[in-house]
Amino acid sequence: MGKVILKHFEGALIMKFLKINVIVLLTILSLMVITWFVHSNLKSAPLTNQSTTGFSASKAYDHVKYLVQKVGPRPAGSKSELKAAQYISYVLNQNGWKVRQQSFSKVVVREVSVMQREQKVELINSQNIIAELPGKRPDTIVVGAHYDSANLNAPGAVDNASGVGVLLELARVLSQEPHEETYQLVFFGAEEYGLVGSQYYVAQADLSAVRWMLNVDMVGAPLEIDVAGKRSAPPELIRQVTAIAKDRNIPFHLSRDFIMMTRESSQGGASDFSSFLDKGIPALGLGISGRPAGYFHRPEDQLDRVSLQYLQNFGDYSLSLLETVRMEKLGPHTWDELFLPFQIGKNVIILPSFGTRIFTFFTFLLTGLILIKFLKKNTGKKQLNWKRAFVIIGVTLLLSLIVIGISGLGEIVWRGVKQVQTIYYAFPAIFILARIGIALGSFIFIASWFYKVPLVRDPQLYWFTGVILLLGVSLVFALIRIDLAFPFVVWLLCLDLQFFLPTIFLVLIGPYFIYKLHFELLNSYQWVSYYKALHDYFWVFLCIYTLLLIPFFLAALHVAISKIKFFSKLLYSLRKPAILVTGLLILSLGLVPIYTNYYPQTVTVQEEWSGSSDGKVHIFSDERLPVQLVKDLDGQNGKSIYVPISNEKPPLKVDTSVAERNGSSQRVLNISFKLTYTSEPYLIRLKFDSAHPFEVKTDEFLPMSKLPRKLQLKGVLQPTGNYTIILQRTPPQRNIIQLSVETESILSCSVEGVFPDPSPRTQIQNALLSVDYLIQYKENFQF
Repeated sequence: MGKVILKHFEGALIMKFLKINVIVLLTILSLMVITWFVHSNLKSAPLTNQSTTGFSASKAYDHVKYLVQKVGPRPAGSKSELKAAQYISYVLNQNGWKVRQQSFSKVVVREVSVMQREQKVELINSQNIIAELPGKRPDTIVVGAHYDSANLNAPGAVDNASGVGVLLELARVLSQEPHEETYQLVFFGAEEYGLVGSQYYVAQADLSAVRWMLNVDMVGAPLEIDVAGKRSAPPELIRQVTAIAKDRNIPFHLSRDFIMMTRESSQGGASDFSSFLDKGIPALGLGISGRPAGYFHRPEDQLDRVSLQYLQNFGDYSLSLLETVRMEKLGPHTWDELFLPFQIGKNVIILPSFGTRIFTFFTFLLTGLILIKFLKKNTGKKQLNWKRAFVIIGVTLLLSLIVIGISGLGEIVWRGVKQVQTIYYAFPAIFILARIGIALGSFIFIASWFYKVPLVRDPQLYWFTGVILLLGVSLVFALIRIDLAFPFVVWLLCLDLQFFLPTIFLVLIGPYFIYKLHFELLNSYQWVSYYKALHDYFWVFLCIYTLLLIPFFLAALHVAISKIKFFSKLLYSLRKPAILVTGLLILSLGLVPIYTNYYPQTVTVQEEWSGSSDGKVHIFSDERLPVQLVKDLDGQNGKSIYVPISNEKPPLKVDTSVAERNGSSQRVLNISFKLTYTSEPYLIRLKFDSAHPFEVKTDEFLPMSKLPRKLQLKGVLQPTGNYTIILQRTPPQRNIIQLSVETESILSCSVEGVFPDPSPRTQIQNALLSVDYLIQYKENFQF
């Protein structure tokens, strides 16, 4: 009878526990749904419906229309970019602004990195358009937008003809009203090459009278207020700008993710305002929040993507900022850069860096006091068994490794079945949620067998091991950068509280800011490169996420072992459902389309020429070409198809001459290339390759005086064992290229010309394909 009562009592407790955890899980899911709902509303909600500023969206739209339809794609250095610059200057002059053109030639070095294996040195030729409207005081507000587009095929309607249209209409409105401050409008060239125009501007300009800078890059919704590059915008500027948005009932998203992740990047920030932050000028940017649309930097970025309503909204809001924001200091200065902004709806709370330091200090203090109490308690009984602690770390490490490895099983299976690499392209969120579900299912299944494993049954030891690990990680990040430590310090605090109140809620809520960081990443412009890196360097990320899961599993095991009877029965009852749900998740991923009309497959149609031989049209993609396209072109299934071109001359002819002299151990090659072309190529690219080190010197192709200090054009060692370097330049191009190369052995050199293709021989019409059209000439030489 007693056993029956005990069994019923245990059953009741399990049901109670299940109810509690169901409530906790529903609460977390509700928070996720609310976050998604707010994000969805941001995408669809208009900023405002009425204009009281005199800003005309239709006039701004006319400027966008001219740039897209009359000028077209305008990559840095191209003739179309120069035509756009001339149009911008004309409109500004008509509105009474003092206009000047700032031409520049800048050498940009793309260092070898994880994403780029070869060093590339580029000469970028472009120009900034600078317009000034003097006020009663010399205090200056700078407003900027870049006017170049991403490549030869992108018309750049949204990115960033829309921003240029807003600024040109602002020029008209501002010129008609009396104003105290001096306004300066700057239209930056070569932004798409890495903020080249704005970096050149801040390096040359006198910024001593500048109060702050506003940048407009891509007009649309939801509104992004971007506040960080390598440095972050001042807290006071963020407070004023977000308060105005709140007062005007404007939905917005503050780019906290860029503060955490972009500050140490090579470019430092998403747009030209970052260059001003680097010089100590308060600055921020307005743009579109969220994952980049499928038309981003693509031929589909056409006029129909630009909304009159959003042009009006951005124009009205920008004018409000220019008229209302007041920054006290002039010129370059310093401010607190390691603050943390927290956005709740339209309210923004800013935690200054000293607040983060105080919070971190007291969390460390609390952790230390709890650890002292724990160690005293264990020392009183018996000496702490460190060997067991290391065994626990080993077991959780193995568990984390297995769970993370299995979580990607769905993608691995369907990548193999569908024979594609980027199976997640159209719907990455679905694949991430599937990963989480598969990981959870595999964890439940594995953990359900733990009661049979002879593990340590002391729950406090699991807690102790987790706290020591998190404390170590938090200390390391706090010494590097206090804002990076914050997510781990919050997690550590939750684990401290778990010592007194072991509950699944604290286990799940501890890594909240780690979840949030990934959510922001998924909804940012960095998601593509991040997810690509995750797959290209799978083993690196496997180690990172395995280590991140160890404290989480230790916290979970601390709670589970505290109530081992209940959890063992709970996990046993969930074993079969976990296997079933995991299997269904893996199978259901096969139903998710790889490409959609909004996120189409990228295909390149490229005329390819080499020497005097006949050319060919090369149709290719990173993935397998659609079956119907292959059938229409009478090709074979695969990633590329070739169609021959007969009886036509190549667009470029290269003649070369070499004079060689030998030193004690070096060959010195004086090489001259003579280029003859029917139309000027957009890019001329030289790639050098040798089995031994070499150095290139040239004032004809890349002015050596413009190279960064201490930089030499030397071949960089590759994994293949060869040394390579790539040199390229934008227009204007030269017909004669002379250079000198010091090398120890045979040197290979390829000369490549890239041309736009306004009248392609093969045109593809398919809603699921985004097509680039190019002409390429390439010839290889050996010296």
